[in-house]
Amino acid sequence: MNGPKNSDLHMHSTASDGGYTPAELMEKCKKADLEIISLTDHDSVEGIDEAIRVGNDLGLQVIPGIEFSTKYKGKSVHILGYQFDWNDQNLRALLANQKQLRRERLDTIIQRLEAVGLHIQAQDVLKHVDGGSIGRPHVAKALIAAGYVSDVAEAFERYLAEGKPCYVEKSQEMTVQEAIDWIHRTGGVAVVAHPDYYGVDHDLIDWVRNWGLDGIEVYHRDHDKDAVKRYEKLCDEIDKQLGITLLRTGGSDFHHEDYGRVPEPLGLTRLDNHFAEILLQRNKINK
Repeated sequence: MNGPKNSDLHMHSTASDGGYTPAELMEKCKKADLEIISLTDHDSVEGIDEAIRVGNDLGLQVIPGIEFSTKYKGKSVHILGYQFDWNDQNLRALLANQKQLRRERLDTIIQRLEAVGLHIQAQDVLKHVDGGSIGRPHVAKALIAAGYVSDVAEAFERYLAEGKPCYVEKSQEMTVQEAIDWIHRTGGVAVVAHPDYYGVDHDLIDWVRNWGLDGIEVYHRDHDKDAVKRYEKLCDEIDKQLGITLLRTGGSDFHHEDYGRVPEPLGLTRLDNHFAEILLQRNKINK
């Protein structure tokens, strides 16, 4: 597409593991000349109301979003939900339970850190959490503050990543199908996030056919040109085989300026507005 690239459908606030409050994030979006955005916090909807309120005041089109953590054949897979009812009481109850499980997981992580000589307490981590879900990046921030590591990347590489001494798997995790079902049940559309992370390309057509996956995040900041071409081609092939039109989405996955395999400021990775507008229209059709 050759239209304006002023959209970003993947970003995080302090309602999960981002570095800015939803209001601050909307201000940054405005300064970056973005027009259509989605706040997609991890397993949390706590920032959506603030993002919409402030975004509307700034003239932004804010799409409600979420990024569900799931497991598929032992792999962590993230599923994005858009345009769903974030005030659905059953969904809220589900997310509250997940939040409690993350709190219990934190205690276990702290015990494992203690076992390798790193002494932090729960309150050292929780002060970095703005009422949303607790994640390993919050633990990393506490380790930085205590002087044990220099940055988040080092915290993960030495202690918190899968296979490292202080990694703790979540006690319960959704399946991909369950996440898609929850998104559909609350009126939204489901998109697999940054699929190049997982090595499951050959499974995606079955997710669409059997579980109703609505789209693929083709244009993620960590998808290089070859990956983008591969997912554009895969979308076209699935469309043709199943007689549908998959959503093609994308975004920066912005948490803060120092986040990511290659850190970057908000506004560098941008999505063509055409794709965001199709997402908005799809929701109208579904309703």
